[in-house]
Amino acid sequence: MRRLILRSAAALAAVGLIAALVKLTPLPELAANTSAAADAGFVEGSAGMGFRLKALTVEGRNMTAREDLLGALDAEAGTPIAAIDVVKARAAVEKLPWVRTAKIERRLPDTIHMIIEERVPYALWQHGEKYTLVDHEGHLIVDVPESDSRLPLIVGADAPANAAELFQALKAQPELASRVQAAVRVGARRWNIYLDAYEGGISVRLPEEHMAEAWVRLAALEKEHKILQRDLEFIDLRLEDQLVVRLRNAPDAKEPAIAGTPKTPAVRVKQRL
Repeated sequence: MRRLILRSAAALAAVGLIAALVKLTPLPELAANTSAAADAGFVEGSAGMGFRLKALTVEGRNMTAREDLLGALDAEAGTPIAAIDVVKARAAVEKLPWVRTAKIERRLPDTIHMIIEERVPYALWQHGEKYTLVDHEGHLIVDVPESDSRLPLIVGADAPANAAELFQALKAQPELASRVQAAVRVGARRWNIYLDAYEGGISVRLPEEHMAEAWVRLAALEKEHKILQRDLEFIDLRLEDQLVVRLRNAPDAKEPAIAGTPKTPAVRVKQRL
């Protein structure tokens, strides 16, 4: 009878402990910060009943090193699970280069579960001889040793800070976007887009304002007039009601990689073509 009473008391204590942890970490995510409420006696008591970290499970990890996640968690095997500050851990995880968002859950009695969303490289920022992966929000991810030809380049000191607006405009026309090889920031004001090849492809000069509308204009010109199938060196879309182009085979038509003053006359036509 005494053993039964002791087992019942232990079971009730365990239920009470779990209830306390659940109160501190609301369902369904069990993700509240317990550091303020978990005093030394509570932590020690829960640890004595087996509520210690034994496993870390992760969803969504492809590029992030497991060791970096463990370091951000700031806990090791055997750490009382009630002592782990999951709010602080989440903030630390979201500072890791590849992590865009993170969610951390306690899965009682002994597991911490992370759900992370990693950043996806969208372009490469070329600055000097260095290359840095950039996501679609213009966020810098990590440096890479060399150019990745599968990703378009963005060039210019302020290119990453202005990349999100550019990427948003480009992806509105997927067929055109798939042909973009590089985007060069000109005068910290606007972009030149290089299609099909960084050197030797068609340069598209976008305006400082209404960039997205100009990109839609180009898509319409290609659909209706196949303008990109012509042997053009550049297409200037900076004027709303006119189109300026230059033939590639024009005499002395070579143009600097970053926009300069054309050396040969360009062809100016009405928007209607």
